[in-house]
Amino acid sequence: MLKYIQYMIKKRLVFFIIIVLLFIPQYSFSAESLSLNSLIDECLKNNPQIRAAKYRYEAAKSRVKLLRTLADPKLEYEYDKITAGMDAVMDGKTGPMRTISLSQEIPFPTKLFLRKQSAQKEANAFEQEYKETERRVIKDLKEAFFQIYLNEKKIAVTDENLNLLSQFIEIANKKYAVNKAGLQDSLKAQVEYSKLSNQLVLLEQEKAIAQNMLNSLLNRPQGSEAANLEEKSNKQLGVEEEDILKLTKENRPELKSFREMLRKSEIDYALSKQEYLPDIMLKYKRQINGPSGAWAGSIGATVPLWFFEKQDSFVKEAKANVGVAEAEYKATENMVLAESRSAYVKFEAAKSLVKIYETGVLPQAQAAFETARSGYTADKISFLDLLDSLRTLRDFQMEYFESLANLEITLADLERTVGVDIKE
Repeated sequence: MLKYIQYMIKKRLVFFIIIVLLFIPQYSFSAESLSLNSLIDECLKNNPQIRAAKYRYEAAKSRVKLLRTLADPKLEYEYDKITAGMDAVMDGKTGPMRTISLSQEIPFPTKLFLRKQSAQKEANAFEQEYKETERRVIKDLKEAFFQIYLNEKKIAVTDENLNLLSQFIEIANKKYAVNKAGLQDSLKAQVEYSKLSNQLVLLEQEKAIAQNMLNSLLNRPQGSEAANLEEKSNKQLGVEEEDILKLTKENRPELKSFREMLRKSEIDYALSKQEYLPDIMLKYKRQINGPSGAWAGSIGATVPLWFFEKQDSFVKEAKANVGVAEAEYKATENMVLAESRSAYVKFEAAKSLVKIYETGVLPQAQAAFETARSGYTADKISFLDLLDSLRTLRDFQMEYFESLANLEITLADLERTVGVDIKE
């Protein structure tokens, strides 16, 4: 019985070890992957520009509570020693006079309400500037991300072409050995191999520059690398220009910010008219003289006596600021709508170009290259024709990946101009 139990324990232990060994590679592989969404989340948390815009918004939001409260009350203490003459009249029975007073200035009630509204609109404008900064930085992040993606694809194509050239050099050397080809074929292949090797160095350099830009946006130490970038496609994303313009008017943070500032200027204009109304001053005073004491109260009001110079100027200034805000809002609206139209046209052009490469150019170039390779192997075409077909295929592959990256970059710019993720 004991031997049977030991056998079962060993059997289950072996089974557990096998399961662990099977799943360890899967976990290690998934840990190396890095998605664009994870980079965006990291950027929103760590980017200095976004954090600075957020702090500006929080500071403006704190001013709302500050402007809706009353001014601090004033507490006064007065000590008055009665003069010697008065002391003689009172037969030396007088003592020092002590006075405690408390006063509070109260603005006209509507002024507090309008000041709070004005500060709230300003805080709303800073909030939209904060969101606009997020959109702009995310667009820059996506551009750096897909620039890295593009360089990785170009490096892969170049490596593949180097492998092909190595095969062509071997074939050319064999043909030269049996007098079926001249030495120039091998030399041409080696020259082309050297040129591609130099291009590979430049591509690695461009990738490092894009990686440095990505690290800067993520607030990472320079030298960090993002491995296994996620490949995505938006070739099937269908949007109309009318929808883009509508979304821009509704969601563009920059336009919302100017809209809030326009409303603030209108509130400030209404508040300037309130300056003709008086502010109230309440005061309580208590006098202490020996064992006896007395109190007094007073109420006062400001008199806008010089309104023809002071209050009238406030109103004229506020009215002019309304005109400025209206003009700036209209100019901003025209600008962002023009940006949206331009970004939409670029996105549609990039999408069409990708389709052309996928359905026509690349398959034809690939077929032409395969035909040329077979023809050179069978001694039907020259080595120069084979190199030309390889260069043509390589150039089209590079252009295709450029169009793919450009599609994603133009979409990122379109989403920035609109102010919302199009796919959502």
